[in-house]
Amino acid sequence: MVAMPLMLGACGVGDGIEVPTTAPLRPSPAIGAITDPYFSNDDYIGRTVTVTATVSKVITDRSFVLTGDEYGDDSILVLSAPGIAAERGRQVTVTGVVSTFTYGAYFDDYDLGGADSYEDFDAEEFLVATGTPSSGTSPST
Repeated sequence: MVAMPLMLGACGVGDGIEVPTTAPLRPSPAIGAITDPYFSNDDYIGRTVTVTATVSKVITDRSFVLTGDEYGDDSILVLSAPGIAAERGRQVTVTGVVSTFTYGAYFDDYDLGGADSYEDFDAEEFLVATGTPSSGTSPST
């Protein structure tokens, strides 16, 4: 057996390139403050996401609207199973699939009611809930 000498090369040291020894420190976001712009464009279409936001409007017992600034839109339409307990002013956590809304595609399956309530959401990203929303804080009185 022949022994081969071990050769080590120094990369970036002494060749005029300054290599930082530590990465710059950035503070971590507060727990619960991690959000993505799920509804700002079509990048998340077809993906399952979870959002926590305040109910700003209840349209029917199967559709409601969440505040959505932290997720890339002013408001987020949510369609869900019947019997939801959405209440204006209540914070909820909803998991669902991001889709593009068209009234005609969802009217029958979700018993949407009048089309005028959904005009602001036409061709917009929205959330089709895959479970029952969980409630957080109660509305303030």
